[in-house]
Amino acid sequence: METSLQALRAALNLSGLSRKEIAARLYLSHSALNRKLRGEISFTQREKEHIFSLAQQGREKAL
Repeated sequence: METSLQALRAALNLSGLSRKEIAARLYLSHSALNRKLRGEISFTQREKEHIFSLAQQGREKAL
């Protein structure tokens, strides 16, 4: 599970968005996002897909 959390954290960093902005896009509170990133709560499949989509958009903007 730690590997998957590391991949999600990396994707968040690649998105170029702040955690507050990402939380808003996922319809989560900032604290809920942080709890999920610490592994206290699991991400839903939809949330994971959205995070990886945001990362892809961030990479495309950088090019």
